[in-house]
Amino acid sequence: MLFFVTLLLSQPPAAENPAAGRQESIRAEYRADAEKYEFFADSEHQQRMELAAKPIMHWDNDDDWSGDVFIWTRAGLPAVIGCILSGPSGDRDRLLFHEFHLLSENSLALVDLQTHSRWRPAKGLVRMLVAGAPQPAATAAARLTQMRQLSREFTAYMEADGMWELRLLTQPLFRYGDERSDIIDGALFTYVWTRGTDPEVLLLLECRRTEQGPAWHFAPVQFTNRAAWLKHNGREVWRIPVHEEPAGSTTMIYTTAYARTFTLAAEPAEGKLDADPSSLKNK
Repeated sequence: MLFFVTLLLSQPPAAENPAAGRQESIRAEYRADAEKYEFFADSEHQQRMELAAKPIMHWDNDDDWSGDVFIWTRAGLPAVIGCILSGPSGDRDRLLFHEFHLLSENSLALVDLQTHSRWRPAKGLVRMLVAGAPQPAATAAARLTQMRQLSREFTAYMEADGMWELRLLTQPLFRYGDERSDIIDGALFTYVWTRGTDPEVLLLLECRRTEQGPAWHFAPVQFTNRAAWLKHNGREVWRIPVHEEPAGSTTMIYTTAYARTFTLAAEPAEGKLDADPSSLKNK
């Protein structure tokens, strides 16, 4: 324990770490944009979807792209997932993009996106039975073990100057469910590109009640504008082409587009203050 505390004390405070301060500034932009969105399940705007208190994932790539993944829920169930992401444009400017995918089985009310487009998916996300899956376990802890095992049966791929096999993160991004409801348990997993931790394909796994009893279901979730596909135990079960975003409005279940450009504050030269603090008192 003492060794651990010593390591913590040896690190510079976040406010004095230029890289940490820069990333904090970037993520503040992500949060600000996410909080501007309101999604509703109905056109009367009575059934509001709730934005989770914190992003469910932070990610970074080796080319200075990064993003935060946010989720909106309805009655505790995942309804919409979105990512606010950005990459460099010059020394201080960053190009900011928004992407969203519907997770609900039903559509949502028409929404004006900050990408100067309108979005209303034509249909909800379809769940499918997981072939050969075991009988769902009786406890939440055992079901989580099962979901992790099931996620490893799926393999995700992406086309990006060649074929890439994506890497599964075995810790789910989001867990939900109610043993008294039709959706007993569920989790959202992600497959990331090897250049960093950018989520490219998501996998939704659910234990759902059926007429034959509880059973495991899955749904692939697109989170890239590149061609991608998913295999289950070596058999292809899902494939998407390169995404082409319609202009003006879209009824696709997935949408992604440029939103705006923002400018980071200038960083002081290393080892120097911006100015003599005493010279600022009259400004």
